[in-house]
Amino acid sequence: MLNGRVIFCDNSTDAEIKNFNVSFAENLKNDRFFYLDMHGNKGLSKAYNSAVATLNLNENDFIVIFDQDTAIPQDMQLLYENFMSENKDADIICPVVLDSVGVMSPSIVNGTKFRHISSIPEINEKNISAYSFINSGMCIKRSVFEKIKYDENLFLDFVDHDFVLSAKKNRFKIRICKEVVLNQNFSGVTKNTYNQDFSRFCIYMKDAKVFYKKWFGKSYKIILLPRAVRLCLIHKKLSFLLILLRNK
Repeated sequence: MLNGRVIFCDNSTDAEIKNFNVSFAENLKNDRFFYLDMHGNKGLSKAYNSAVATLNLNENDFIVIFDQDTAIPQDMQLLYENFMSENKDADIICPVVLDSVGVMSPSIVNGTKFRHISSIPEINEKNISAYSFINSGMCIKRSVFEKIKYDENLFLDFVDHDFVLSAKKNRFKIRICKEVVLNQNFSGVTKNTYNQDFSRFCIYMKDAKVFYKKWFGKSYKIILLPRAVRLCLIHKKLSFLLILLRNK
């Protein structure tokens, strides 16, 4: 069952945000709430692994992961518990996550790409092999972490897709709970400045190098080339293309 304990894993580096988080954590401090200071931004994978390591749970207990920019429905726990009672074989339960484009999770795996689904009715719960999922809202049985962890070679991007691929490789049963629908303010669909996009592309590029070599044995440069070209056209600068080609 979901036991209701909350781990607040703080990856923030901005002093003002950090102070707010510490103050917020102090106000909520109780037996069900634990503040975990990562002492700087160590990346999503390390934050997730550190949070899981603090929990003393039974192997059949579940852990739910959330991003800070995900809106959570009030009845989510009840919906998950109802789903668990009817799907006792589930090792990982994934919600439906919407953004401004459509259904971002599950996403359709198309070769080395992950594509949005237009609407919820198009999701086929039985065709798990065709999908990948993001971490936010994912409900994971504690025993899963005895075999797999989040890959700490990945800082931000592909952390979720890597975890799902590892879960499939280890034959864990993944189920989709269409009754749980989350809304995500996903940074990938917002318009950014040149500096924001360039910084973000550099992080994406480093993680792509790890992910695509690990799972596909392919050059990340070829896969990222269209993204680099598109960003060059948007900002009318060649720097995205140049850093991709120069990166080893």
